Amino acid sequence: MTEQPLRTGDASSLHMRLSALSNLLGGVRYRYASEEKLHAVMAGLMREAGHAFEHEYRLDQHNRADFWLDGLVIEVKVDGSIGDAMRQVERYIGLPQVRGVLLAGTPSWASTPLLKRPAFHGKPFHMVRLQRQAL
Repeated sequence: MTEQPLRTGDASSLHMRLSALSNLLGGVRYRYASEEKLHAVMAGLMREAGHAFEHEYRLDQHNRADFWLDGLVIEVKVDGSIGDAMRQVERYIGLPQVRGVLLAGTPSWASTPLLKRPAFHGKPFHMVRLQRQAL
């Protein structure tokens, strides 16, 4: 059975999972020296919360997700433009094995409010800002 494409506003269990992950990852302030260290802290949070995942998961010969959670991708950005990040999300969303994407970023653009339960090319999409802890 083929899943029907979602429209913005449609409720789905995938949106609920992405929302739970957004709340978990966006609910803390991070202290890190590199994206690699940020990944390690995020991995610890997800592990403690009982989320099974694979880190640096190869989607195909050209794409590797920062985190893979059984069809859901978490892509982490510590710099760069929203345009660059969204082009990467679009590549991932276009892959058949990807069922949804959470874009987790530290730049201010990651605070941009999205429509409730957004869909991107018929698949769930969420974005969350990762707050940095003051030193």
